[in-house]
Amino acid sequence: MTTTALTADDTDARSQLMGHLTAKWATPVIAVLARLGVADHVVDGARSADELAAAVGADPRSLYRVLRAAASIGVFAQDDQGRFGATSMSDCLRTDVPGTLRSAAMMFGLAPFWDPYSQVLHSVTTGQPAFDRVFGATIYEYLQAHPDDAAIFGGAAASFHAQATEAIAAAHDFGRYDVVVDVGGGTGSLLAAILLANPTVRGVLFELDGVLNAAREQLVGTGIEHRVELVAGDFFTAVPPGDALLIKSCLHNFSDDDAVRVLRVLRAAIPANGRLLVAETVVPTGNEPHYAKFDDIEMLVIAGGVDRSAEEYRELLAAGGFRTVALTPCDDRFSLLEAVPN
Repeated sequence: MTTTALTADDTDARSQLMGHLTAKWATPVIAVLARLGVADHVVDGARSADELAAAVGADPRSLYRVLRAAASIGVFAQDDQGRFGATSMSDCLRTDVPGTLRSAAMMFGLAPFWDPYSQVLHSVTTGQPAFDRVFGATIYEYLQAHPDDAAIFGGAAASFHAQATEAIAAAHDFGRYDVVVDVGGGTGSLLAAILLANPTVRGVLFELDGVLNAAREQLVGTGIEHRVELVAGDFFTAVPPGDALLIKSCLHNFSDDDAVRVLRVLRAAIPANGRLLVAETVVPTGNEPHYAKFDDIEMLVIAGGVDRSAEEYRELLAAGGFRTVALTPCDDRFSLLEAVPN
């Protein structure tokens, strides 16, 4: 076999590929530093690994090695004296920062969001989530049985979507509706943003009973409590009627068949002149990087869902009894699809 020397382009490509392969090392490093809460201990200035280890309950030398790795990618900074201080990225791991990504970093280091990737071949060859094979349960069953992990997951979901909340609320004229029903709306952050921006609108937050307890607490002091009705239920069975039904970051959790089941329940609840508003990450065409393209792999391996293109969402909505009339980009991740009953 003839061998040839690598060209400059080949060498660059090899280095770039190695960068992608070794990127997996960063996740557990950031995750453990988030769990230990190290970012909270460097707010007032750089500290040595020994000082930080005493503060967070870690082995000094091991913590030093992890912090050194984190500093090499801009998460924390090491000074000339070997001490570690804050950076703009480490600030995102603090517990006292609005929109903190601490829970997200912790989540990605948890076994249920890490171990299934060792079985990604199973998902690719069968189309089934590797999570179920590794843990003998769906991700939803697992979280229900592990409340500590579920709390971290809930915090991560909130931080992932916090930045998009205002953008989605501003992307559509919600003021034209009397009642907006947020289906599977979590603790009500998006619905609250919509109602605060539209003082004549009333809202219904439809969620599982356990989630509504947290929503009730979050709504206290917002000034919109009297305009929000909390309704418990299962969106695979029935949802409350409203002039507009809003569903965010739910359909991508499910296969096409299950997503259509949800849409048909929504279709039964919506009036002839009503609107369905679907907020999701839409996979763009072309080869450019986009959050949705890898979130789609998370759906494949963990949840069994699908991040879809605009055309795939139009087809899905049509199968559920809706006609898409508009697609509005909200920010760099989310888009809002507006649909009417067929």
